[in-house]
Amino acid sequence: MARKPGGRRVSEPVEAPGTPAEVAAGIEPAGPVEAASTWPGWARTAATVALAVHIAAVAGGALGVPPSSVLERRFADLFTWHHGLLDQGYAYRYYSEPPPTPVVLATLRPADGGDDVIVRLPGREVAGPPMRRQRQLALANALFASARTDHEGHDHGPGEGDHGPGWLARSYARHLCRTHPGTASVTLKVQQHLIPTPERVLDDREDFGGRFDLFHESLFTTPRWIGDFPCDGF
Repeated sequence: MARKPGGRRVSEPVEAPGTPAEVAAGIEPAGPVEAASTWPGWARTAATVALAVHIAAVAGGALGVPPSSVLERRFADLFTWHHGLLDQGYAYRYYSEPPPTPVVLATLRPADGGDDVIVRLPGREVAGPPMRRQRQLALANALFASARTDHEGHDHGPGEGDHGPGWLARSYARHLCRTHPGTASVTLKVQQHLIPTPERVLDDREDFGGRFDLFHESLFTTPRWIGDFPCDGF
């Protein structure tokens, strides 16, 4: 059977590429070189397992929230330790049906007697990626839970009782002292930012018109004292 001009049979060997000098000298051209991985085998395996566990935990966290089946909740319970370790909070549910948002108010008193500085956590305007605001929410929630545990059965104010603030509150106060030079002391208080009902939003629009003020003072509970922290104690 005749072959087409310029064609070749599949069984015919293909000449390996090489420079004319290499061919003349009878040097075999080097074959394709695969890029060597800089990660050892055990590290690649560990990274693969970690990613698989994280993906399963994210899926379980979303599936386990009601309405969900018993199987979905049991699957989510397998990764309780993972969610507690990363403290992602409501990130997996995109803040659907969240409880009131805890807000930590820090009053910084300058050593020179100037005006007090109020630091709000989480901040109303947080620069950077959304995950940065999520971390602020997680810290505020942890401080709120810590303060509630510390003062359980000890509902007192400054100077009353002997039940001191927890390590998380002291750590946050130390951070504020170090990041705001010239501060003499820090007072921490916590409150909750309530979620308005749809009925209230509609009534407010009918009475006043315009956009509903989500930061109206009536949506915040009375601040609760956590502790006073002198900066020279750190």
